[in-house]
Amino acid sequence: MKAIALAVPLGLAGCSAAEPSESDSDVGSGGASGNGTAATTAAGSTTNGQTATNGTPTSGTSGQGDVNTTGSTSASASTTGGSGGGNPSSTSGANSTGGSGGDGSGGNGGNTTGGTSSGGNGAGGASSTATATTGPHVVGETGPETLPGNGCTPPAAYGNLFMALSGHTQEDTDAKLAAAWNQLYNPSNQNTVYYDGPGADESYVKDTGNNDVRSEGMSYGMMTAVQLDKQTEFDRLWTWVINHMKNGTNEISWQCSTSGQKMSNGGAPDGEEYMATALIFAHNRWGSTGKYDYASEAQWVLDLIRTKYFNEMYHLVKFVSSANYTDGSYILPAFYQVWACFDSANADFWNEAITAGREFFHVAAGSNGVVPDFSEFDGRSRGSAGSDAKRVVMNIMMDHNFFAADPWQTETYAPAFGNTMRNGGDNTAAQFSCNALLGFGLPEADGKTFVDRLWTAQIPSGQWRYYDGTLYMLGLLHVAGAFKLYY
Repeated sequence: MKAIALAVPLGLAGCSAAEPSESDSDVGSGGASGNGTAATTAAGSTTNGQTATNGTPTSGTSGQGDVNTTGSTSASASTTGGSGGGNPSSTSGANSTGGSGGDGSGGNGGNTTGGTSSGGNGAGGASSTATATTGPHVVGETGPETLPGNGCTPPAAYGNLFMALSGHTQEDTDAKLAAAWNQLYNPSNQNTVYYDGPGADESYVKDTGNNDVRSEGMSYGMMTAVQLDKQTEFDRLWTWVINHMKNGTNEISWQCSTSGQKMSNGGAPDGEEYMATALIFAHNRWGSTGKYDYASEAQWVLDLIRTKYFNEMYHLVKFVSSANYTDGSYILPAFYQVWACFDSANADFWNEAITAGREFFHVAAGSNGVVPDFSEFDGRSRGSAGSDAKRVVMNIMMDHNFFAADPWQTETYAPAFGNTMRNGGDNTAAQFSCNALLGFGLPEADGKTFVDRLWTAQIPSGQWRYYDGTLYMLGLLHVAGAFKLYY
């Protein structure tokens, strides 16, 4: 969760001491904010919000240069084990990967292998090639284009935009990911965010700008670890959460000291949402017979989210458990699809959340695509866009990339927000890392600039590397086709 370095939104001043508030801001004494959030925009919607330039680091970020253009190729639709639909904005569909032959309920498909496609943009689409088996589940390979999933059938392939738009190789991409991990999640590196202790079997992700530990950062570390098959680091992070963040009300405290003392008893669902999803992925990637029963842990966190953090009338996540409003950067329709398939007893609840989340963005995004940090459940703005809003573009565009279920995301939102970012938008590493996912939803020529901006950036370092660095890592994973849905 990121506290906002802007005027106090309506209602926030009345938060209890257990809730994040303006006093918990990530703004340091030098005026730099450690955390950002992606501003989002949608043409034709209300004109709430504007691009966030306040509340983000004024120094110490790795940002260089401005983003000049927007966009990317739109992902092609596909059916499980079949051929993907044509992609009108891509130059070719050759060698697209994926195509696991799953059943209609998302069960394990066969490890079929097929030939490379002979014509990527034909009316019949490109035929898919083999899937890769990881753990007990069949997972789509990385390739030039994403072949989106549908319901409980995950994507058959995950597009690597560094290859498709920027001309880099898979080997180049792998090296880029390894370099980021080896700096940001290496406790011996001076620019790490990952530290061991205080116990012998636990580690934490540190907000280096504020010298504390946040549930959001822990969850990002867990997600990064499961995507890169780092089970040891994953377990050490989850051990820290259990030992120091879990509290007597069964919530997960959103803020602790680096020594493990709780600084807030209340939780923040942005952290819990990533934790639950990472635990589901861990269960499906590694099984639940080791140190942790990941499936049981995931169910506990999902039950916590469902019973404490969702508004049942609007089917939207709340900012904190006592809030009567939402934070757009907490709304993650793609994750809710994973939850609906894992937590089948509550599938109807999560399916309603998918629909409500997508519809919320239609209203909350201004004509420039920017979604403010706080909104009413009906989408009306409660203030401006600050550090939280930087993440919204990632939420929306990952949903498009994985499922391609909402045409608004590419027809309205991506062009509007891309234009905003191109014309003087936030240039922090946190923002341009999230912006790179626009490459999945805009024409190739536009999207390439956003993807190139991420590729050429230095790995975040310095005092404010925490928020920039964790979102840089997640942005790399998505754009590299290495962020996969293990469900």
